[in-house]
Amino acid sequence: MNKGLTVTGVLVLSAAVLSAQTGDRSAVRGIGMARTVNGISRGIDAIGVNPANLALPDRGNGTIAFLPFAVQISSDLIPYEIYQEYFTGVPLADGSRGARHLTDADKHRIISEMKSGLGSTRMDFELMLFGMAARIGTSTGAGFSIKDHIGAEIVLPSDYFRFYFFGLDSSGSHYTFDGTSVSGRWWREYNFSAGFELTSPVPMVKRLFAGVGVKIAQGFGVAETERYRASLVSALTGINQYRADFNLDYLVRRSGVDFMNEKNEAGVTPFPRPAGTGIGFDLGVAAEIRGLGFHLALTNLGSIRWRHNIVETYGSYDLSIDDPFTQANQDTIETAVRGRNRPGGEFSTSMPAVLRFGVAASGEKIPWLKAVPGEIEIAFDYTQGLNSSLGNTTRPRFSLGAEYRIIPFLPLRTGMSLGGGDRFRWAAGFGLDFYAVSLDVATENLGMLFFPNDLTMLSIAAGLKIRF
Repeated sequence: MNKGLTVTGVLVLSAAVLSAQTGDRSAVRGIGMARTVNGISRGIDAIGVNPANLALPDRGNGTIAFLPFAVQISSDLIPYEIYQEYFTGVPLADGSRGARHLTDADKHRIISEMKSGLGSTRMDFELMLFGMAARIGTSTGAGFSIKDHIGAEIVLPSDYFRFYFFGLDSSGSHYTFDGTSVSGRWWREYNFSAGFELTSPVPMVKRLFAGVGVKIAQGFGVAETERYRASLVSALTGINQYRADFNLDYLVRRSGVDFMNEKNEAGVTPFPRPAGTGIGFDLGVAAEIRGLGFHLALTNLGSIRWRHNIVETYGSYDLSIDDPFTQANQDTIETAVRGRNRPGGEFSTSMPAVLRFGVAASGEKIPWLKAVPGEIEIAFDYTQGLNSSLGNTTRPRFSLGAEYRIIPFLPLRTGMSLGGGDRFRWAAGFGLDFYAVSLDVATENLGMLFFPNDLTMLSIAAGLKIRF
């Protein structure tokens, strides 16, 4: 039995799916504070995060954004340190590098890095194509933005690596590949949001704000693994006679714009005809109580209905193989892994709905912070995904961030976060913040500069704003 067969097969499947298709990450200030965005977002940054914050006081009458973006690539398959140690070869006398022989202990160490038995590699990219926010009077604000959300994820169980390293043992082997998943998405939102001040019915609430956002969603591409169950069991059946039982059942569904369809010769355009459409809503409230800001929001309440270029890739096989090298068996295994395609019916995906709660404290309003020289703002966020759709996660996320200005035009930011599907993160950023223009740069993983051998994430965000 070819020990690389199943590994190669799933990579072929992944490539086939990914090649068929290709809020808050664009708030760069918040990225530098470990994506602690709910309590500190104002103006454009509040769109898609908490629309009530649009009515809060901000510098100037309005802002225009110039293509703020954030990109994050992360993997918990193996840390960079393990990659460097085992997969870059060994130095040779002539200065070149040669292959490294892995011992069984090396192989077990590599596999042990996948703590949960599942390793994922993810890419997330968010770009605000256009954004504008303005205050209307002293108690109302409104904003409009166009954001693209692009991402992909591949999840592989550790048994793929066990199989690749150890193959089929002569005394018998059992490998389970359940949980394999390939997903991808590209969707755009046109968000119209407004915030306004309410009369507080409670004396202790100094100011009370509410907001609502309505978004038109255009889906350009999606791929989802609906199910994936697979196992490979080998057993000794006689003298030098073996049998392998291969069970596989999976379904991957995808939809995309015309230029993602291999049968369509449509040209690539930044504004293609969408493959899916939908409507979503953001709701938010904000209140000031004893100098602290309390912020609560529900975002991305809605769904996208996919209608065009829908294809289902499926496979369901139960095979017993005693000679994998015969042509018939090779064809059967290849067909099983690659699967077959069939037209699919319309389907819906929920938008990545999120519950956000945040608390923010400003040095000018909190007595114990007034002793700190310069200007300081501290914020805490609890972020809870409500579904696992379009890259969302139901794992709660906690973050604590701060912004400090000892030089008024040079804000320094940092923060820490835990949860949300990621390891502990230390973020940092800074800005060049003048009255009419501000430039912000941030990373969600400052640790990559200090601990490069443990690198599991690359993160960078930047954006330019003009005030008027």
